[in-house]
Amino acid sequence: MGTEAFWIPAAIALASSGAQYANTTQANQRQDTAEAAAIANQQAIRQKGTAEVNKTVQDIAKSDPNQIAGKATAQYVDQLRRNSAGSSSPSATSALAPVAGGSSRYNADKASAQEAVQSYGNQKATEMGDLDAAVRQRQNEGLEMSTLNTNLNTLGAQSYAQNFVDQLRSSVAGRPNPMLSLFAGLGSNTANFLSKNPQFFGSSNILASSSLAPQTINMNPMVAGGGNPMLS
Repeated sequence: MGTEAFWIPAAIALASSGAQYANTTQANQRQDTAEAAAIANQQAIRQKGTAEVNKTVQDIAKSDPNQIAGKATAQYVDQLRRNSAGSSSPSATSALAPVAGGSSRYNADKASAQEAVQSYGNQKATEMGDLDAAVRQRQNEGLEMSTLNTNLNTLGAQSYAQNFVDQLRSSVAGRPNPMLSLFAGLGSNTANFLSKNPQFFGSSNILASSSLAPQTINMNPMVAGGGNPMLS
């Protein structure tokens, strides 16, 4: 029996172990790559959430009640002027119609009354605008916070779904190649079988060449003839 009974099974076993190692290493590398991609995806979603929070904080910080009050006052004044002039003359600023041939005293009293009414209206419009400004400012801030909460909930759902998909991809990427694992397993089993059965390499039966094989027994002629030959 030659040395092939030793080195052939050893070579097959070595090749099978190398293939299995390479298969496992590649699977681990694919899984690491998938995990890195999953971390990057979660980081991108967190950055979106941080951007939303920063935007809301900046919008609230820029919220100016004076600007809101100015708009509200202008709306009140405009409404008072329309009510004073009447719906028939929306462009007029006074309910007192001009009188042909009116005295100068009448015109002066008319202008004074109109100025007083406008001053009173402006004052009340300013007060109402200031009151509304605080309410509207808080309403706008509440709307900003509600929008932020909705956006963060949407990003949270997106993060959960993305993480679920990424974990599936990582699990699939971490699986070794089944065909390569099959061939590596077959090679290992073949090497184990050949190492235990060297007769497949052309050698005779191991029992035939060992001390356990049956030997030819030389019988004593005395025993075989049934008596002592010297006495016959």
